[in-house]
Amino acid sequence: MARPTSRSRMLPTERQAHILAAARRILADRPIEDISVEAVASEAGVSPGLLFHYFGSQRKFRQAVLEMAAAELLAHVRPDPELSPAEQLHTGIETFIDYVSRFPTIYQAVTRLNHGADVRALHTSARTAIGAWILEAIAGTGADLTPAMRLTVTAWLAYMEEAVLGWLATPDISKEELAGMCERSFYLLTRAALDDEQRWAEIEAALGKQPSD
Repeated sequence: MARPTSRSRMLPTERQAHILAAARRILADRPIEDISVEAVASEAGVSPGLLFHYFGSQRKFRQAVLEMAAAELLAHVRPDPELSPAEQLHTGIETFIDYVSRFPTIYQAVTRLNHGADVRALHTSARTAIGAWILEAIAGTGADLTPAMRLTVTAWLAYMEEAVLGWLATPDISKEELAGMCERSFYLLTRAALDDEQRWAEIEAALGKQPSD
């Protein structure tokens, strides 16, 4: 199917989505710094002036591209309510690593902190969303969301992020080994945060229960 050109009749929202999709194709292979207005305009079949018309500046345009990338990442790791919390975690970690391994430039664009305050806020927002899903699953087991537990989930997300970034730079272990390491670390850290072995056994069992149980 041919891509629409600048002569195609499109609604403003459709045109913006079309331009962002062109940027997404470029971002799959190049870092965000290489995404210029001219390159995206050429890929989208529009003039650079039209791109500025919709996004205002190159900085605002890149921010819109990163917001799109963050939304895409979150959509891939959103938990499946049909799975048990343990299965959600396992599947989420595997899906996350698989997505990152296929589109490393997109992940690095969202997680690197050298793009200014707007990107830092976007990164924090994405991590907070994932953390909220995890905390909701923990609360569903009957565990108290103590300050220690909340801090542990935040710290684990930072750990997993650094582990994945390090693995991207030096992939000395397999994706499966990386996923297993991240999953085990989650249980070890949350168990330590709870600091109650009898209660932990109950919570661990609850994490493995199916929603219909």
